[in-house]
Amino acid sequence: MTDYMLFVFINKAAWKTMPEEQRAALVDHELCHFTREEWEEPDPEDQRKWVKVYGAATDPDSWGIREHDVEEFSEIIERHGLWDTGIETFAEAVREADHQLTISDVQRLSRVK
Repeated sequence: MTDYMLFVFINKAAWKTMPEEQRAALVDHELCHFTREEWEEPDPEDQRKWVKVYGAATDPDSWGIREHDVEEFSEIIERHGLWDTGIETFAEAVREADHQLTISDVQRLSRVK
C-alpha cells in the first residue's frame, strides 16, 4: 500500500510518440477525471454569503472519479445536432477554445522531433 489515493496510468510507448502539447492535454484530461466532494456553507466572515467548501484532501472518501462530459458518436451529432445539454456545453467550449490541436498539428509536430 501507498499513501497515494489517486493514480494515472499512461502507456509508455504511446507517451514517447506524443509531442509536448499532446502530453500536456492528455495529463490535463486524465486529471479532470478526479473530483472532490464539495458543498456550500455560510461564509464565516459574512453570514449573508455562501462559500464553497471541499472535503479534506487527505480523506479518501473526499475523492471520486467523474465520467467525460460528452460521450457521443459524431454520426449522431451529424444526424440530430446538439440534442443533449452536455453536447451543447461541449460544443460551446470548443468554439471558445484558444487553440484546438488538430491531427495535422500532431503529425507536423511529430515530424519535427
